[in-house]
Amino acid sequence: MLKSLLLSFALLFVISTTKAQQNVFLTITNKLGNTPFAFNQVAQNNLMQNFKITRMDYYISSIIIIHDGGQEIPVPSKYILAHADANNVENLGTFNVTNVEGIKFSIGVDGSLNNSDPSLQAPGSPLYFQSPSMHWGWASGYFFSTLEGLAGANLTTIFKCIV
Repeated sequence: MLKSLLLSFALLFVISTTKAQQNVFLTITNKLGNTPFAFNQVAQNNLMQNFKITRMDYYISSIIIIHDGGQEIPVPSKYILAHADANNVENLGTFNVTNVEGIKFSIGVDGSLNNSDPSLQAPGSPLYFQSPSMHWGWASGYFFSTLEGLAGANLTTIFKCIV
């Protein structure tokens, strides 16, 4: 009888723990002003000058899930390479949370891996070699973000901003 009771409590604990675990997803929807982002879409800056973006990629790291009354859970070793022309949906993992209230993150690759060699990463990893490249070289590290496009009255001036 005692064995059955202990087994029942153990089973109940496992079931209640399992039910509290849930996958947490981060959905990234890029916008240009108030409209959905699209490459080659002509827009105007604050000086009323035309521009259009032809490339925008950026890394997300140091992710923290805020949940259940302000509690925070860091997401270890998760790096996302977000592409501006796509709605990026990333599975952050399975966590013991009931209500996700927010997500904090940094743009770029944190210091622990920024100056690492991309060839040491697994193929398919956001930190592996990319085309076009997202890495300056082993001594300088990863690009945190890239922004490229055309500007000017006839959209003939090329601009590049790599951070």
